[in-house]
Amino acid sequence: MEKESLYELGKKAKEGDEFALIKIIDRKRHMIEKYSFRDEDRYQYIIEKLIKGIKNYKF
Repeated sequence: MEKESLYELGKKAKEGDEFALIKIIDRKRHMIEKYSFRDEDRYQYIIEKLIKGIKNYKF
């Protein structure tokens, strides 16, 4: 199975595909953990902003 690009996953996530959104978060998990500085509130805030950004982005 071919690995989908972030662009394709983003388009699917914007259309409402929750599985695509989970895949995006999973791919970016290490970066999110790095910038949350091991703080759970920051981690959740970054994920929330990522979801809002994907929903508002014009593909």
